[in-house]
Amino acid sequence: MDYLAKLEEELRDIPSDHIIFLETSSDKFLEVSLAAIKLLANKNDSGIIVSANRPYKNLIDFYKKNDIDVSKMFILDCISKNQFDTYNGGNVVFLENVSALTDISLHLDERIKIMNGKKFLFIDSITTMLIHNEPHIFARFVHSVLTKMRLYGTGGLIISLEDRTNREVKAEIAQLCDKVIKI
Repeated sequence: MDYLAKLEEELRDIPSDHIIFLETSSDKFLEVSLAAIKLLANKNDSGIIVSANRPYKNLIDFYKKNDIDVSKMFILDCISKNQFDTYNGGNVVFLENVSALTDISLHLDERIKIMNGKKFLFIDSITTMLIHNEPHIFARFVHSVLTKMRLYGTGGLIISLEDRTNREVKAEIAQLCDKVIKI
């Protein structure tokens, strides 16, 4: 299925500063995520990706292979730091782990403030982040991040597995977003 076309249809009249909550199944997750990034990268001048699923190098190679302009992306890699020799610089910051919510929030805040033009935030999986964080703490984190996005006119997309994410957290996040899409 052409997930890019379906997402384009769903997002056609959505302003670039809106926040979208996207739910999908595990068998479609990779393709839907890729379609979302392509769409966001084409609509915006720059973006931040919070990666809880793929290491930076793998993610960048995957995007390049799929014709996504990685020069306008900044990656917060939440999984590689303890696995590989890493360096902070260029378009990446390696964070301790997915549980480092304060660090993630600080880096997001810092990066959003210095980005110019239309910008976006993509959180690649709240489902994965919830594995490593208490639901009520994670819900507060997301609320804080979404509030900062609104203050700085930053749009974005948060993706979740529809059957595997805490229902209360999903409800909390959905009420803070401008639109919920299920693919």
